[in-house]
Amino acid sequence: FGVRGANGVILITTKRGAEGKAKISFTTSAGVNVRTKELEFANSYQYASYVNMMRTNDGNEPLYSDEQLAAFRDHTNPLLYPDINWIDYCMNKAAFQSQHNVSISGGTNNMRYFVSAGLFTQDGMFKQFNLTDDFNFDYKRYNYRANLDFDISKTTLLSVNIGGRVESKRTPESGEDQNQLFRKLYWAVPFASAGIVDGKYIKTNADYVTKPGADGLESYYGKGFRNQTTNVLNLDLVLDQKLDFITKGLSIKLKGSYNSSYSTTKIASSSVATYTPVVDDKGAITYKKSGSDSQTSYREGDYGKGRDWYMELALNYNRKFGNHSVTGLFLYNQSKRYYPGGTYDYIPTGYVGLVGRVTYDWKTRYLAEFNVGYNGSENFNPENRYGFFPAGSIGWIVSEEPFFAPIKKVVNYFKVRATLGMVGNDNYAGQRFLYLPGSYGYGQNNDHNGPGGFFGQNIGNAKPGAWEATQSNPYAKWETAVKQNYGLDFNILNDHLSVSADYFIEKRRDILRTPDYLPGILGMTLPAINVNKVENKGFEIQAKWNDRIGTDFRYWANFNISFARNKIVFMNEVEQNEPWMYQTGRRINSRSMYKFWGFYDETADLRYQEEFGIPISDHGITLQPGDAVYVDLNKDGK
Repeated sequence: FGVRGANGVILITTKRGAEGKAKISFTTSAGVNVRTKELEFANSYQYASYVNMMRTNDGNEPLYSDEQLAAFRDHTNPLLYPDINWIDYCMNKAAFQSQHNVSISGGTNNMRYFVSAGLFTQDGMFKQFNLTDDFNFDYKRYNYRANLDFDISKTTLLSVNIGGRVESKRTPESGEDQNQLFRKLYWAVPFASAGIVDGKYIKTNADYVTKPGADGLESYYGKGFRNQTTNVLNLDLVLDQKLDFITKGLSIKLKGSYNSSYSTTKIASSSVATYTPVVDDKGAITYKKSGSDSQTSYREGDYGKGRDWYMELALNYNRKFGNHSVTGLFLYNQSKRYYPGGTYDYIPTGYVGLVGRVTYDWKTRYLAEFNVGYNGSENFNPENRYGFFPAGSIGWIVSEEPFFAPIKKVVNYFKVRATLGMVGNDNYAGQRFLYLPGSYGYGQNNDHNGPGGFFGQNIGNAKPGAWEATQSNPYAKWETAVKQNYGLDFNILNDHLSVSADYFIEKRRDILRTPDYLPGILGMTLPAINVNKVENKGFEIQAKWNDRIGTDFRYWANFNISFARNKIVFMNEVEQNEPWMYQTGRRINSRSMYKFWGFYDETADLRYQEEFGIPISDHGITLQPGDAVYVDLNKDGK
């Protein structure tokens, strides 16, 4: 797959109609989504106790009194001293989802059809409480497809494929990304709020509980919601013409594809009042109101659009000579994508390429295949624009050998295979035209770190200025990956159990990366250069059990396990003070961390000295009980 295959490829084949009477099929399924991992959170008493412990270990006074701790523990006044597990309070245990599909297929001797439509729904897990506007997560997807085949003549086939979907997604309006919304649920303080009481959003009074912190409702409750609607259309036209009048098995195929998408977002904003409990002179609890309940207001949010087309012209050959089967393919493809995003959003991006493939097998026993891709990218200089990516594979179906016959009743199928190939990648962080001259920016910023300039000590009076932005690299070229794969497949137990095992090796080189070894005083962003090397190895095992009970009930079960480990073979790095500070030789995105030894106590000095032969590094401070102690790995006392 050349330019598109560096990170793997997923192929999807849709159903087609067959000659015969119309067949109607309907399937439906329902399920529940549950929280996958129930975490145990500290309750209010534990949380406050740990805060006191932390402060005491640091030589400070406790923050919470014994009376407050007792109120947290005994739950005697949940309005003033609440205790809430915010995950359980804000979210349900499960949410419902369903999927429904209907399809019709059939055809005549000249025309065949397959038409389908589907609906998928998924509810959110947040509790609504007493809000009238439904802010909960909600997802609906309507999809449709029509695959039509027309026999224009005995040698000409026209296929029309139309597909699309309409999606509607509702999310709480929090002003933050959804990951942050969930993080704040986990970070929420258990006594920050009593939650929703008699329809009121209660906030803990800081006069009674010091530093109550943020509660789980704060980031989303009563703030509204946003609806995003997405429309996607896919259209394929394929014309397949047999050329047997030239030579048997030869055909030519012309394919054109058009895809478009459009999304809109509508935001509903609102606010709710909060209430702080106050104890009056008679000991009764009243509420101090802050803010107000506002009516929901609506506005347009972000929108997105996309459009692309794809064209390919392929010459195919498929012929069998006795026990020998040969296929061949020569293909030209071209694509263009509009509104790709980034700096050059209104300049379409495109690819062109040539593909060749030859396969051979003898008695479906010995298999061989050779592929080659030749692709061009807009990101590189004309001298480096095109990349050549070959690949080859061989296979041996051992179970087809005569000597295998005695054990074929036990091992029904056995195959070994090996693949070696090169693929390319031209994408670096979404940047385009890496070879073009660098750009400039212009602006003003009163911050002394901004693009403006200033004179003397008056850094608050910056003047507008220009600066050099990302520079170009006319020598940038394709990043390449050489991939090896060695595997075997076998079926046993009357083909009920099928197993595939693979061992893979991938070696990437000329990886595009922005260097960071020049000082910031240079005043510009350096371009991406081809410099890094990475290696990845691993294995994957898949097993599938397929069986039938009676004549109408069929079931299957899948199992897979995989393991992979990567290593940075070379990274052009800044010279470091210590060998362990280099990334070369480590895993991608690995971090250097301190090795925790234990907490400091009255016996820690003696035990550490006995284990490592050196005293604990004090870093110029007096260690206190409860302080974390880390191992001095290079024994330099630091």
